Amino acid sequence: MTDNTGEDFITNKHGRLMNIASAANIFAWIALVSQVLYVGARFIQFQSLYMTQTMPTRFGQPNFMEMLSQNPVYTFSLIVDLASILIRGIIYWLVLKGVSLGLYMIVETDLNYKDKLEGVTNE
Repeated sequence: MTDNTGEDFITNKHGRLMNIASAANIFAWIALVSQVLYVGARFIQFQSLYMTQTMPTRFGQPNFMEMLSQNPVYTFSLIVDLASILIRGIIYWLVLKGVSLGLYMIVETDLNYKDKLEGVTNE
């Protein structure tokens, strides 16, 4: 068998596929992190909206956590809303990671077949 340095082994098509796979991997992490941050921002938005609607009176500051413990329907609605955002982020992450890994597998499989064919012709 001959020793390949890899320069003539990986074609432009392989390089493009690996670039797309790398970009999909990066976007997967960006999507996951942005959705997790969106969950936090959405919670703060709910809290801020509650604080604005129940303006402080002379009786004291409104307590968002206390309101959540006293209103289970509102709490359930908030949890479902935040969970749906988080699940969407996880699904985006899984799809993009799957695309990335699939493209890497296609390149690796093609290179393995190319290596076997070169091994057969050199023997």
